[in-house]
Amino acid sequence: MASNKKRLYVALYPSGTVGSEERRYHWAFLIGPRVESGTAAAGTRYHVKNFPGSSWVYEELAARDVRWTNNLLARIVVAKIKDEGRLNDIIRNTPLAQGDDNWRCRSWVADVLARLERDGQAVGTAKLDWGEIEAKARAYVADKNAAGRYSTTEELMKPKPMWDLLEGREIVP
Repeated sequence: MASNKKRLYVALYPSGTVGSEERRYHWAFLIGPRVESGTAAAGTRYHVKNFPGSSWVYEELAARDVRWTNNLLARIVVAKIKDEGRLNDIIRNTPLAQGDDNWRCRSWVADVLARLERDGQAVGTAKLDWGEIEAKARAYVADKNAAGRYSTTEELMKPKPMWDLLEGREIVP
């Protein structure tokens, strides 16, 4: 049944870092339903985080609605999931680099994507090239920002923008 099928998204959040375009966003994964109907599209958020002076930690959280996770700017559809258990294992077992000032959440996301590519079984139709994903995600959020998408409370209350990299088009939630 199509409603049980899921998608993998790369999600962008504001990082709180100013003065560094490269560190402007916090990157994460979301897993959610392919068909988003009704009042909530339940899923899961996966990311790594650290606080100044601390080590990196992995976090996996249930999301009541992947269209609305806290501070979400946009979602980029990168894959149709074939084997969610296998996907979860890859995400959960991707190592965190401690003590490397150049390693951050985007490094982890890129590593997970490379592992999914090598695995070849967790996802079906997919675009897993980090360079392509990052460039499109940054441009998409910049375009939305320039259009005022994040400038008013009314706009912020709407489901967040989504770009389907597999189909090369925006999906208006």
